[in-house]
Order: sequence, then structure tokens, then C-alpha cells
Amino acid sequence: MQPDLSISIVNTNNRSLLRDCLASIYRTTARISFEILVVDNASTDGSAEMVQGEFPSVKLIINDARGGYGYSHNKGIAAARGQFILIFNEDMVVLPGALDTIVEKLKGDPAIGVLGCRLLNPDMSLQHSCHRFQNIKTEVFENLFPGSFFLRKSRFRTQMFDWDHDSEREVDVVMGSCMLVPRSVIDKVGAFDTRFFVYSEEFDLCKRIRDAGYRVVFTPEAEIIHFGGQTSKTMSIKMRLVYIDSKLKYFRKYYGVRAMKVEKLIMGTGALIRIAGWAFCAAKNKDEHARGMVKKYACVLSLLASYQ
Repeated sequence: MQPDLSISIVNTNNRSLLRDCLASIYRTTARISFEILVVDNASTDGSAEMVQGEFPSVKLIINDARGGYGYSHNKGIAAARGQFILIFNEDMVVLPGALDTIVEKLKGDPAIGVLGCRLLNPDMSLQHSCHRFQNIKTEVFENLFPGSFFLRKSRFRTQMFDWDHDSEREVDVVMGSCMLVPRSVIDKVGAFDTRFFVYSEEFDLCKRIRDAGYRVVFTPEAEIIHFGGQTSKTMSIKMRLVYIDSKLKYFRKYYGVRAMKVEKLIMGTGALIRIAGWAFCAAKNKDEHARGMVKKYACVLSLLASYQ
């Protein structure tokens, strides 16, 4: 019998978080039928063994080598049997009734192609999880005004800090850590574009779904805790470079080579601004963190200079 929901979870060396995530799904989901597919991304911390031993009903798919976010989720999507597919992170804790609510909501509105819900930080504060599509205007703003709290809520930013996520509305993009999509929509527009190793893949998928005539919707009626950044935070320089690579690929795909070159110039200018600021802090305070940030953005400049 076809389940209502297939939950695709990609895990990379986050055994404890994955355990809590799986337990929360079983503990809080009662009104719908579901299956869970865990794609273990070549973990070395015993994650796969934990799933096999503690959650035998979970379908486990093991990557022999580390793959990208979209690549790994595509394996889960391909093996999924559900009417709806939830793209999910391993660092999530589901609150009571959340998955029941979003699946029932999607069942009731066939015009919705992607549904996201309210994400919370571990301290239960709001995590802003909706975005506008990236374009040259947003890139100029975000690169030339780094870290400006005063301008944080500007509508020129992609992340929607200007909205408190307390009402249902149509948006451009919902965070890739929690995206509910009908199987029929994925069959129509395709799954993730694997050219994006990580970052920008949810922008690309949401754009393709919107271009196909569906709505991307956020609802506050369901809440999920998202710890966030557990995989990438220890690889800041490397992940920053991956982020830039994905963003440039996105601009090339949707706006063309000329726009991609303009984006390179904008990002390079932003990197120079940050190098100057962090270098001043390093010289004045002999701050090791500041020196590390100078190194990080020097690597960004090097990537941009060589990017074709």
C-alpha cells in the first residue's frame, strides 16, 4: 500500500542528531502513513549501524563516497513510494502533529508545489526559513552592506528577515532542510540538479516548480526545531567556496554567462570589503579570528579569479 509520505533524510556524521530526528518522527506523527529513507553520506561515526540497530523499519541507503545534498536526496526520492516527499535534514526535531498537518494541508490544495513550515532554533526562537530569488540587485545589496544590522530587514535581502513568518503566504523559496513536495510535481519537473553540490539547490528546485505553474507556500501551522549548520560549521573556508560555486552556477543557469560574470565582480568587491575590515581588526586587536577571516576571503578572491 502506498504511504502518504516518504521522508528522505541525508545524514553526514551526525549520529546523535539523526537518532533524535528519527525518534521524534515516530513519536509525533499519528494521522498519516509514512516511510523513512535515510541516505547515509559515507559517515564514519557509526550512523548507519545505529539506524540498522535502533530503527529497523527505516530504509537505509549508504553512499560509498561523499555526495552532494541534491545527489544524495535524489537517491531517497528514487526509492520513495509515497504520495508526498519530504526533503528533510538529520538535524531536525519534529514537534507534535507537524508532519500530519503539512501533509493534510498539501492534500487539500493541488496548486501547491512546495510547502514549508515554521522552523525554530533550539531555544525555540524563530528561524527565518523563507527566501526571495537571488538576482543582481540582491547581490549588490548583500555584498556591499556586510553584516549591517540596521539594514538586516531590507527587502533587498534574499532571506526574509523583514517578515516574522506568522502567517501563511506564498514565497519564492523555502529552506531546503524541510521541503514537502508532491511526488507528481517531482515527476513533472525533475528532482534536484546535481550540478549544485550543496547550496542553491533549493532555489533551483523551487524556481523550476514555480515556473511549472505551482505555488511555493509557507505555513506557520506546523513547527519543527532545526539545529542547523552541524555538517558545515567546521569547514567554514571550504563550505564558503562551495557556496560561491553554487551561486555562480545558479546565475549562469538562469541569467546567462554575462550575469554570472557580473556576479563574480560583485562578490569580489564584497570579499575585498570584508578583507579590509577584518585586516583592520587583526592589526588593531591581534585577533586570531580576524586573521582567519582575512584568509577565508582571500580564498574567495582566488576562487573568483580562476572561475570560468
